[in-house]
Amino acid sequence: MRTRSKWRDTGRAHSLSENATALAYVCWRIALARARNLHAEDFDYENDRQRTSVIAEYLCFFVHIADRIVHGSLGDDDRATFVSTLAGDVARHYQRNLEDVFGRGRDYRGGFIELMNERIAEYSGYRFEDGSPGFQMLRGLGRNIQDVMGESQTNRWIIDHVMELDAPAAVQELNKAMDDLFGTANVAAHDAPPK
Repeated sequence: MRTRSKWRDTGRAHSLSENATALAYVCWRIALARARNLHAEDFDYENDRQRTSVIAEYLCFFVHIADRIVHGSLGDDDRATFVSTLAGDVARHYQRNLEDVFGRGRDYRGGFIELMNERIAEYSGYRFEDGSPGFQMLRGLGRNIQDVMGESQTNRWIIDHVMELDAPAAVQELNKAMDDLFGTANVAAHDAPPK
């Protein structure tokens, strides 16, 4: 998947909020590509609700990973600005796209924010080293996607697929986008959970 993650006007400095907003769009694109990839790999979606729920799981995972990547390189206030802007814009993309699929007039954002808070609490207890999630964090994502997809004969191997192929590739794409936007390649990732 090719997603644009560099600013055209490279001569101008971009604010943390602008970069977080751009990253939210990249997160949406990566999550959408990963959901499509599961279908391409012959995993079965019963309906659009499952597909959008898988996208939600990836989005929650990405917000947490992005926070872990910048942990230690941003001060508390900047980090709070970054995470709240990223989470808010990811939720906005989720709301807008679910309106396109399921119709307007419903609050999809509220349930998504609730899920994101649950997932961030869950993932914060797992290891994260050298810019990559540890085994338990990958397994947690795989299990959450398995819960969405069910354990049919076709979908029973989805945890392994997510852990071994899809999630590591998605994290690489996210790391590249963050480096393009923020220059985070040399930021030391910390094993300690974010505060």
